[in-house]
Amino acid sequence: MDKAIEEQEKRTFEEDDSDEIPPSDIIAYNESRSCADLYRMYKEGILNIQPEFQREIVWKDPAQTRFIDSLIKQLPIPSMCFSMDYKTQRWQVIDGLQRMASIIKFLGVDPLWKLSELEDIEPDLSGKTVREFLPVESPLHVYYQRVENLTLPITVLRCDYSKKNHTQYLFTIFHRLNTGAMRLNNQEIRNCIYSGSFNNLLKELNKKQDWMRLNRIKEEAGYRFTKQELILRFFAFHEKYEHYNGRLAKFLNDYMDDNKQISESKASIKRELFYHTVEIVFQKIYDSKPPTKTTISIIEATLVGIGRNIRTVKSLTKQQLQEKYRKMLSNEEFSEQRLSEGLAGKQRVIGRMSAAIKAFS
Repeated sequence: MDKAIEEQEKRTFEEDDSDEIPPSDIIAYNESRSCADLYRMYKEGILNIQPEFQREIVWKDPAQTRFIDSLIKQLPIPSMCFSMDYKTQRWQVIDGLQRMASIIKFLGVDPLWKLSELEDIEPDLSGKTVREFLPVESPLHVYYQRVENLTLPITVLRCDYSKKNHTQYLFTIFHRLNTGAMRLNNQEIRNCIYSGSFNNLLKELNKKQDWMRLNRIKEEAGYRFTKQELILRFFAFHEKYEHYNGRLAKFLNDYMDDNKQISESKASIKRELFYHTVEIVFQKIYDSKPPTKTTISIIEATLVGIGRNIRTVKSLTKQQLQEKYRKMLSNEEFSEQRLSEGLAGKQRVIGRMSAAIKAFS
């Protein structure tokens, strides 16, 4: 695979191509909350901070331990950012997930959690378990109280999760704020903002055996939702590639928003389409072997081409399908020259999808 094309494909999972301006009815304000209050909000289900809900990568124990040590020493802590849906009064973390996860871990959600043994932290903390801090009579409880009572600066975005321009703007804010070493990619952000039955369907389909083998997925963790984005792309392009406007992130965001709370009957139709399409692509076109040196763009177009012609291709033999696949690849849209011109551009995407659909018709 051409390295330049590979780099372009990688960037499509990370770039935000939206030009959203702050909606006039989103209100941003600053406030201070104690760690105890934030922990209460988490325990009562008001504040959603579940690590698996937002991303797969989390701070390791040493980083969490050093953060708790910083709280106890009352060192300056950067402001966190939450969104708050004023209709449901539900909050979610936009920036500060790892800090919040560390706070609730220390305040009792995991009493068996053992702080790391580190030389650069308060000696009394090193190697202690959370349950040693909990009893009021414990000499370590003073550290627990110090964390409880500490107030942290928070920026709150008061919004309406049911409004598309609000969720699109939150997507942009996620991008702008998560710029560190553990920056979120697009699907990790969607996984947080567009939670619902359709997002759950993407997670379910990502575990299909043929799909995992097609993508060389050896275990569920570690892919940071990129394989789920490929499934999202399949559905979005399958249904409305003709309306693609050249802005991939926004195109996928809109599709997720439109299908966020999909009914079970519609989910069943999508599930069946995906299963049949992946089965044909993996078992017949790729001969039950994961393709090598094949770009994501080619696999993506192949899935759409098969999906759009699912009724007719079911009766074709392996040889007939592979011949149609070779015909597709011979199209100029799949040449390295074309692929290197801009993978997510309107003309290139529509050209690839049209060529794939025609090849398998």
